[in-house]
Amino acid sequence: MARTKYSMHFCVYCNKDTRMEMMNEAHGSPDKLWLRCSRCHHMSMMETVPKGKGDPRSATPYNPQKCFEIGQSIFHSEWNDVGKVIGKMKTSDGCQAIVVSFEKQGQRRLIENLKSGEIEEIRDVQQILS
Repeated sequence: MARTKYSMHFCVYCNKDTRMEMMNEAHGSPDKLWLRCSRCHHMSMMETVPKGKGDPRSATPYNPQKCFEIGQSIFHSEWNDVGKVIGKMKTSDGCQAIVVSFEKQGQRRLIENLKSGEIEEIRDVQQILS
């Protein structure tokens, strides 16, 4: 079976999830991969998470109120997926976010260090929308 040439990842230049072309492994680093955005054509390096290597028992359970470090292993219970934090960023509304490379979900952005007051505001908005 041929390896997939494209996958969905977050492009930091386009600032959105886009289809990224997998170019090749970084020289001398088999755990890193070069990706090229099919939209803006910028290249970025991504750390890969070896499939089947993550152990949910040894990973830290994800909670938006916690702070995480780059390189830390995270278990997301809703997705039943283990990932590794590969970056940190601020969102456009000033919240803190982490970029996590999951085994099944791929690269995703998750909120971190969310205050309890902000959680109540989110719940209120969700109730209004539903």
